[in-house]
Amino acid sequence: MTRAACKAIALLPLDNRPATCHFPQEIGSLAGWEVVTPPPGLLGDLTRPASCAELIQWLVRIAPEVEGAIIALDTLIYGGLLPARRSIESLELLSERLVSLEILADRSFPLYAFAVTLRIANSNVAEEEKPYWADYGSLIYRWSFHADRHAQLGDAADAEQARLARASIPDAIVNDYLATRQRNLAVHHQQLDLAAKGLFKVLCLTQDDTAAYGFNQAEKRELAARKVPGVLFYPGADEVAATLVGRWINEQAGKQPGFHLSAVPPSTLDVVTLYEDRPLRDTATCQVLAVGGRIAKASDAADLDLWLNGPASYQGDLALGTHLAGVADPPRDLRPLVARLRCGPPLALADVAYANGADPELWNRVGSFPLANLAAFAGWNTAGNTLGTVTSLASAYLTGPRQPKVHRQFILNRLADDLLYQAILRPRLQREGQPIATVAAELGARLTTLWQEQFPWLPIRKIAASLPWNRLFEAAIMVIE
Repeated sequence: MTRAACKAIALLPLDNRPATCHFPQEIGSLAGWEVVTPPPGLLGDLTRPASCAELIQWLVRIAPEVEGAIIALDTLIYGGLLPARRSIESLELLSERLVSLEILADRSFPLYAFAVTLRIANSNVAEEEKPYWADYGSLIYRWSFHADRHAQLGDAADAEQARLARASIPDAIVNDYLATRQRNLAVHHQQLDLAAKGLFKVLCLTQDDTAAYGFNQAEKRELAARKVPGVLFYPGADEVAATLVGRWINEQAGKQPGFHLSAVPPSTLDVVTLYEDRPLRDTATCQVLAVGGRIAKASDAADLDLWLNGPASYQGDLALGTHLAGVADPPRDLRPLVARLRCGPPLALADVAYANGADPELWNRVGSFPLANLAAFAGWNTAGNTLGTVTSLASAYLTGPRQPKVHRQFILNRLADDLLYQAILRPRLQREGQPIATVAAELGARLTTLWQEQFPWLPIRKIAASLPWNRLFEAAIMVIE
């Protein structure tokens, strides 16, 4: 297959999870593009980094067969998103991997790239971090948050909070952590150097699990101050590959889809959601711009209405079971959205009432509705993850060529995963505490039963499901009609 004869792009994803690897492929397929990814054995997982050398070779080998590439720089450089947090490799080695991309420098071969600034999780959970996070993660977060807030606002109380947190962390851990951050920041500066040379059509530098203040925010300000053209800064991580597939689709079609923003309740547009640093209105705007779209001021000037089902005052987290009461305090009026889902016309729906799952109250109220009224839908992980998925799927829906079966399958899978699994079943599984092998063996059957209860008007044969990383946080789910 030659570049002139194909309609394919290459994707080097963050890892082998469904959201990072398969969502972009499915969204590309809806618009008639094949999204080619490396052989599964080359990609990393929860505990194993990808082989950077083999992935670079794969990119060079696949280049003549595709029209462009979307590259997760964290995978190319570190072996994945999680290795970027854990790696002890030298800056010199990481830099060599990055500059290897220059072999693809060809203006007829556009490169879309993204990288994620090193997150600062507010927890003592080391599953995705260096081992010392199990004892000092929350302290590192507090030190980071209050130190940066003091630097920005000058509040003496922040200085004292930062001092107390820092004093409780051993010097050896502080030194390792700061060295890791400085090394990763140096890599980001080199990424900007390549962007300034014109290597990338677009470069997204996104923030994973961020807050308004922290070392990562200070780094973002430093990087953004360089004002390199074609570089976008906004909250996100796992959805960015899908977003860039959507952007590719829009640019290849010569379109800039317009989205009119609506929200229930209207106050949700001013809510700063969990793990992000800005109100939902701004998060939605950033995701629309990242996919190559625009915000339309009126519905009749838009290609599609983008609805947010959000929290009234504070976003809860379904995976952690925290802050759930704030979602409906004060009470939300969901009737406008329910009516629109039932009566149409089609809309794009970002279900961001909660982090880590869709809103059961909304779907209980909706009851039966024409599935075709969902042009795009998602409700998983962070608001940015959800919105990036929705805007990219909506872009494929709008540009076509329409593939109703592919589109329907994606929507069914999101209802089964984001609602039935993440919002309803996963909290139950967490409470039950069964061995992961037992959970995996029963998962498809349990989800099938839940589907029959939630959507009796939409019969299916079964749901196939697995736990690709042998944990509850993410599942691979397929609805079979």
